[in-house]
Amino acid sequence: MPGHGYERLRSEVVERKICTFCGACVSACLLRHLEWAGEPLRRERKAACEDCSLCYDACYVPKRQEEEGLLEEEVFGRRRRTDEEPLGIFRRILAARSKDEKILENAQDGGVVSTVLKYLFEQKSIDGAIVVGKCEEADEIWRPFPRVAKNFDDVIASARTKFGISPNLMLIRDAVLDEYLEKICVVGLPCHTRALRHMQHIKFELAPAISFTIGLFCRENYEYLSLRKYIEGVLGEGSLAEVRKFSVKEDAMLVHFSDSESDGEKTLSIPITEVKKWVPRHCLLCSDFTNELADISVGCDGSPDGFSTVIVRTELGERIFSAIEAEGLLETKPADIAAVREIAERKREKAKQTAKIYDLRSAGLSAEEIATRLGIELKTVLHRLEKY
Repeated sequence: MPGHGYERLRSEVVERKICTFCGACVSACLLRHLEWAGEPLRRERKAACEDCSLCYDACYVPKRQEEEGLLEEEVFGRRRRTDEEPLGIFRRILAARSKDEKILENAQDGGVVSTVLKYLFEQKSIDGAIVVGKCEEADEIWRPFPRVAKNFDDVIASARTKFGISPNLMLIRDAVLDEYLEKICVVGLPCHTRALRHMQHIKFELAPAISFTIGLFCRENYEYLSLRKYIEGVLGEGSLAEVRKFSVKEDAMLVHFSDSESDGEKTLSIPITEVKKWVPRHCLLCSDFTNELADISVGCDGSPDGFSTVIVRTELGERIFSAIEAEGLLETKPADIAAVREIAERKREKAKQTAKIYDLRSAGLSAEEIATRLGIELKTVLHRLEKY
């Protein structure tokens, strides 16, 4: 369907509910006819759209399987070996913590991402970073939205994990053409990194401006509005503004609040069975936990409290991270690789299982028949089918 890029994007990706909301398609549109309205949207068909398929071409989702090994070859010069499953190709794995007090005061865990960005800015290796920021409205402060950080203060203002969709890549065109940035670091989830590598693969016109990628570990994302509704239902309207940070454990999501009365912290524990209801559909089909195509990947699993697990992957990632270590900016220690591997294996198997459930449902099988066919519990099938 040449010349029907947006129509294909809608019918093959958005309407099939497999869009990962990365924002790449918005940046791909030369004339900025696409906007973000909770999903990519073109309000009216323009004459320029007649012979254009750029927005569809920029979407990695329809090409995901055919590009799987190809993108690895382009990023690493080879495909992964069997023994590198399910973590992907890497040079080393370690636990690290920043030695910068300001970073640690604002860090989710070990402050590694902020430390790397600070170093890159100071070395003039980058002139901007696309990150997930916080909303400026007090009652929406934890709603994620992409922003361009142009200095260390911007980085600190965007620190800590936010849950919800953030179409980070929609800002590439703005960063290059409006902010005049030439050396950009993209910080994002596996879906952002995979989309970015696809854009580099198809030689997206602005891809040369991306100079580094920091990938975040991701078990799964959660719908912001559901999270907000739950917290305000328990603690009252406006309570989200008092949240200091979120963290996810095996059995619960912990919402950390500053307690002014005791000059300490109080915590709301949300059962993981409740949190699982807020997982977006595309996350159930994602098999990448450790952000396998990034230059370096960072997460908390596999490290002691207050540290971050770092997976150094590319030659560029090694060069930059080694320089940061040489500067004495980080405290490091061994990470629990087995723990990271176990979570990665679980996510991969869950994605395969979910795909089978959806295929069988499309073939007309009932939930009971699917459970019997796959040999899994009915409640597991019903949970996945809630997002079918």
